[in-house]
Amino acid sequence: MPLCCRLCFSWDSSGGGGTTPIKADIVGSVSSSLPDSFTHNPLSGLNMVTVNLRATTVAAVLTVLADQTTATCPSRFSWENNVLTKAAINSTNNAELFDFGPVEGTPASSKIIGGIPRPRCKTFPGDPLWPSNSVWNLLNLTLGGALIKTVPLAAPCYSDWPQYDAAQCEYVKTNWNRPQLHVEDPTSAMFPLWQGQTCMPLDHPSQIYDNCTLGGYASYSVAVTKVSQIQLALNFARATNIRLVVKNTGHDFADKSMGAGSLSIWTHKLKDIQYIPDYTCNGHSGPALKLGSGVETEEVYQAAEAHNVTVVGGECRTVGMAGGYIAGGGHSPMSSLVGMGADQVLSLDVVLPNGRFVTASQSSYPDLFWALRGGGGSTYGVVTSVTVKAYPQIPVSTLGFVFGTSPNVTADTFWAGVEAYTTYFDTFTAVGAYGYWLIVNIGPGQFFFSMNPLWGGNMTLAQFQPLIQPFLDDLANLGISIDPVWNEYPSLYQAHSGTFPPENVGGADNRAASRLFPKDNFINPTKRNETMAAVRYAVEAGGILIGYNIRAAPNSAVNQTNSVNPAWRETTGFFILAAAWPADASPAVIQAQSNILTNDWMARWRQVSPGAGSYLSEGDINEPNWQQSFYGSHYPRLLQLKKKYDPTGLFYAHTAVGSEDWEVEGQLPGLPTQNGRLCKKP
Repeated sequence: MPLCCRLCFSWDSSGGGGTTPIKADIVGSVSSSLPDSFTHNPLSGLNMVTVNLRATTVAAVLTVLADQTTATCPSRFSWENNVLTKAAINSTNNAELFDFGPVEGTPASSKIIGGIPRPRCKTFPGDPLWPSNSVWNLLNLTLGGALIKTVPLAAPCYSDWPQYDAAQCEYVKTNWNRPQLHVEDPTSAMFPLWQGQTCMPLDHPSQIYDNCTLGGYASYSVAVTKVSQIQLALNFARATNIRLVVKNTGHDFADKSMGAGSLSIWTHKLKDIQYIPDYTCNGHSGPALKLGSGVETEEVYQAAEAHNVTVVGGECRTVGMAGGYIAGGGHSPMSSLVGMGADQVLSLDVVLPNGRFVTASQSSYPDLFWALRGGGGSTYGVVTSVTVKAYPQIPVSTLGFVFGTSPNVTADTFWAGVEAYTTYFDTFTAVGAYGYWLIVNIGPGQFFFSMNPLWGGNMTLAQFQPLIQPFLDDLANLGISIDPVWNEYPSLYQAHSGTFPPENVGGADNRAASRLFPKDNFINPTKRNETMAAVRYAVEAGGILIGYNIRAAPNSAVNQTNSVNPAWRETTGFFILAAAWPADASPAVIQAQSNILTNDWMARWRQVSPGAGSYLSEGDINEPNWQQSFYGSHYPRLLQLKKKYDPTGLFYAHTAVGSEDWEVEGQLPGLPTQNGRLCKKP
């Protein structure tokens, strides 16, 4: 659930921003032999658009992109002051390729570059309007060498690719299930099922093709190191009608960073972290951290540790904090204490779909500030940095244990033990505790439970053990014996490092769905019995359950008026259910098992929790009525803001706000990969 830069060299652009490592398969290079200009053949590009390639013109763009200090609180990172200006665009002969879109809230143009009416479908490789190599070369020059032509991660395994390398292939195969391999690649994501499995490592159990093609991978990526590159890429994609995707780390269950024939914005290199001891702005006063959008959870926890503070972040170490994590709401081991990840946001810097760079906060673009904190990623723009509240460093106590069926523990007793735990869901979360656990069917009538861990935020063991002991007594009274492992840590970082298991990704032999169960489902005995019956049914049928005892705690110290799914405010049980199949399963088998997950197992969960919801970033790619499940009552306003800020539909992701107007062609029912042309629905 890394292949690092292969043969890197340095490119020092004249735009200021330092030396950036770029892959050797980067598109083009500056050449003195380039023609001054050329005119496109209608069959190879942008229909008689004259594009100027003079190096002096490109350099002029980059020179004008000088640092422009803006009074923000906090101040922007240096690379955020490297912005595109209208004057810079007008100074070139290529303004039509890179010009800003209309001001938000004004009518969108119905035409693309060259005055061509905007087609129903996004421009796709092989189309007459697909940019020629010369145009991609121009884009690369203008970006200062940041454009990467996609080479699939597993391409070294295939002899018909120039990157063929048996040793490199072996490295990819060995590390395929490590998330960092995919995080450090510009296009790869964690769940190859939705890419189309078109380039798996040779001999991988889920390899279904004998060759390697791009499939759902982007055609090109921009390894951004400054805001101006994001602006140029967005403006180029909008002008040329090319599909745009954004990749942070690629953790989303639905592979929202994928898209065949797309241009991808890769934010991985935006790694700055700034500690602000006294952030005083927008009604807030206290410590904060400003994070570049490429920063991962573990890096944030390390920075917080260095400054003796605590920051809300995810469970998985490689989740990008300022990517889909905050955009989707962001649950955390700290949530039962202080709320969701999105609740902690004080401000965000973002490039809008029209290419303009703004700060969203309570006092600036307040509607966008509301939408970006929970309303989903790849929808309203590209976040470059986020500032989040920091708390004093706190102790954390943890408990780990396992139990299962045995000659002395029947299946009914096992499930009685699980239900006993759910009776404490409200009690535990009300004081800031949190649980992360797993249930697996290990054979007919045999089950295994693992607590990984039960977590007491801001609790010493002397405080934590008395809270948990009644639950352990209930297990003992049922005849379920455990060997508890207690630990106390001085900080969140040390507790997180010492307890949470490593991530495992890269498989195509399963997919997941989720449900946010309201606390009344576990307080009310009748509802609890119905809920546990539905849960047991799914696990007995082969489902794998990952459970969280969690709440989104109310917190007057932050602004919780945001677009986080309202179902989070009612839940104490967040359950993820995975369906699995043989690694070499045919599409028909996968479709059948996928249908069971959505329309049988999860249908029973929805039936016992009417009006509740699911978590966008870890939800069912085939979720029925996904607008209500993922966004709840916020959806109408989110859709209105989508139309305001992105009237041309530059940003698209599966189940993102407004995605109901689009479809990826050529998909099998129940298997909606991103390997196909993106088109507006008729």
